[in-house]
Amino acid sequence: MTKSNDELRITNQYRDKDRRGAMAYELRCGDARLVLRAAQSVEDHANEWRFEAQSVQPPEIVLIGDWQTSRTAALAAVGTLWTSKAESLGLPTFDWTAVATVLTAVRAI
Repeated sequence: MTKSNDELRITNQYRDKDRRGAMAYELRCGDARLVLRAAQSVEDHANEWRFEAQSVQPPEIVLIGDWQTSRTAALAAVGTLWTSKAESLGLPTFDWTAVATVLTAVRAI
């Protein structure tokens, strides 16, 4: 079974050397690409998580969600932020429920 180019999928995942302890996930859906970084707090927000989302194609914009008590809540926060800013910043749209599903499949959330 081959995957459609329009199906959301993770194309790469790795430890982000620039952000201590963070994991990065590169996603693609059609021509739209997205990099998500998940990090657990090591200082002020012990036992909290945050996701940041970065557009890959112009405009290359990084949006950072709030600290949350779980990875799922942190992803939801950055997804809500992305959706609210997508039109005004010219960001590609993503189905954040599908994003959560593919991240769950690799135990990222």
